[in-house]
Amino acid sequence: MSKRAELPSPKRGQKEWGLFKQIYGVEWNEYDALTFDPEEKITEFNYEKFISANVLKTMDTKSDDFKRYIKLLNFTTKTNYEQHLENQKSFQGLMGVIS
Repeated sequence: MSKRAELPSPKRGQKEWGLFKQIYGVEWNEYDALTFDPEEKITEFNYEKFISANVLKTMDTKSDDFKRYIKLLNFTTKTNYEQHLENQKSFQGLMGVIS
């Protein structure tokens, strides 16, 4: 299996570094010091923190459909850190075009 070439990352001082901040609103290295993602995501054990009590009153929280819905929300939503990693990956793909 061939080793995939690593995509370039912008360096401080390059125009791409500033462009990343203009597009995404944060520095490229915003989360470099992060050792774990502190932001909580929705699960079947903490959904009360994410869905208002008024909405929960209308739902059968014991049903399999509800549990699948919560799993889908967990899978499809991103923490700020997860979104940042995705933004970096997308931007790296554009760097060849930008330069």
